[in-house]
Amino acid sequence: MVLSQHHRAEAPMPSSILTATTRINLPESAALIRQTADYYKSHDCDVQGDDIATRISVSIGHIKLCSRENGLDVEVGATTEVGVVQMKAAIISLLQQGAAPGTSFDCRWKGAGQSNGKLPNFRELTVGAITDLSPHMRRLRLHGVDMGAYEQEGIHVRLLIPPRGKAQPKWPTLAENGMPVWPSGDDMVEQRVYTIRDIDAAGGWVDVDFVMHGDNGPGSAFALHARPGDLVAMTGPLGNDLPASDWMLFAGDETALPAIGRYLNEMPAHVTGHALIEVGNKDDIIPVATKSGIKVTWILRDSVEEVTHSLIQDAIRAVEVPRDGRAIYCWAGVENADYKPIHTYWRKELGLGRDQCTAMTFWRKTDQA
Repeated sequence: MVLSQHHRAEAPMPSSILTATTRINLPESAALIRQTADYYKSHDCDVQGDDIATRISVSIGHIKLCSRENGLDVEVGATTEVGVVQMKAAIISLLQQGAAPGTSFDCRWKGAGQSNGKLPNFRELTVGAITDLSPHMRRLRLHGVDMGAYEQEGIHVRLLIPPRGKAQPKWPTLAENGMPVWPSGDDMVEQRVYTIRDIDAAGGWVDVDFVMHGDNGPGSAFALHARPGDLVAMTGPLGNDLPASDWMLFAGDETALPAIGRYLNEMPAHVTGHALIEVGNKDDIIPVATKSGIKVTWILRDSVEEVTHSLIQDAIRAVEVPRDGRAIYCWAGVENADYKPIHTYWRKELGLGRDQCTAMTFWRKTDQA
């Protein structure tokens, strides 16, 4: 399963912004600015400007693009060094996708986010305890050192999964243009985004839950064959804290269950709302603890006969979102085909603001999924 978070614009960022800048030599940059702006507009980000100069606000910071003669000036900003590093890689990757084949992106960054060739907060981890939570969910306790950075900011991490049986994996590094350099061939490392379900930085461990679907996909295969002592690595953290709210709606399937479970566990007592969790059958239900007033509803795929949109879309539409002045927030982690309809329903049909909802693609169906 693959989680890919769409950038989402939020409230104005604090004044303590860290920035980095670079110049990319390009014969024509206005078209790239337009393509990049269109991409972020399609993901409901705040985009201001034109083909010559554009400012884009995303969930963790901002991007500024300015067309110069034979070049493109780029600025990224975020509140943390890790955020700046992540923004560099994101914008360079997107620009490379839109540029003509063979275009050089041999740029050098100035300012924040200097990583000395290492991925943000890179940590090598060792598999410890292995616990089956349900027929399709396995928890691995991963041990490492200096884990304090992962108790802050987002709850997601990028796991780096080495080839099976590699006693001394070769890990990716970070190039000067901000892009990861990945080992290839027999040393190829896979990356997937997962949620830290629980963490004890002082104790030196994190718990990560894996949806189990056999050898289909690097994450599931790694968890399936994991043995104590196996190596894996992580970088991050990713994501943002949820805004303070009085009423919350969480929705997602098994892939979102670790995130929903952690959010519920940390939710204050005064918060009410709903958590809608879609799973295969009753054996896949994993109890989630919360001191909040949020009602947890399990949606079982094997017990639903009629579907109008999709199971999770229908469940979301059945919830009445309060309009009584309370601070509300709606969150969904879903399969790619559900992302846009849910986002459109909240933003267009219900008229919720950018700061009141977010939907994310947590995975995409493939021939094996």
